[in-house]
Amino acid sequence: MHQLEGENRALKSRLEDTQELVRHLDEDRDLLLGAVERLRPGLPPRELGEALLEVCFKPLGLACFYVALADWDRDQLEFVLYHEGGRVRQHPSRRLSDRAGLSERVLSNGRPIYIRTMEEGQASGSLLTAAEQATGLIPNSWYGVPLGKGPHPAGLVSFQSFQTDAFSESRRRVMDALATLLSTCMCQQETLQHP
Repeated sequence: MHQLEGENRALKSRLEDTQELVRHLDEDRDLLLGAVERLRPGLPPRELGEALLEVCFKPLGLACFYVALADWDRDQLEFVLYHEGGRVRQHPSRRLSDRAGLSERVLSNGRPIYIRTMEEGQASGSLLTAAEQATGLIPNSWYGVPLGKGPHPAGLVSFQSFQTDAFSESRRRVMDALATLLSTCMCQQETLQHP
């Protein structure tokens, strides 16, 4: 009888694990489908960023989110959408060459960077924004993904959470796909405008 009860508990535990996995897979599918439905070539970069924010903010448990475009010729990083502290804020453009923060590292390396803790972020060159300094609401996890490939990505998208190590490898793959979709819509828009 004890053996049967033990097997029953093990089976129940495996079933609960499987149900949790299916729930996560369903959430990821819904995220990707929502992005495909909302992101359209021809929308201005800010509207594309707003659409992506609307699709992913709650499901990913985000605290902050931004889309920044790099103008390599003018040495500028322009924040077309910056959501922090529960609202969209104006974030000033800055020179790419003036700072060595995480955004610039993503752009110069041309690959995503994942920061799991606030301490890891500070050691990697994360710089606090004015709102973070004023409110003390500082994300622990930061995932920045370049928009496009090659030595000069078009920009980056940043996903941030107050939780430590908030983004699993599978979730980061979904965020990579979301950034690729955003980048593709932006590139197709430029192609449409400059035949």
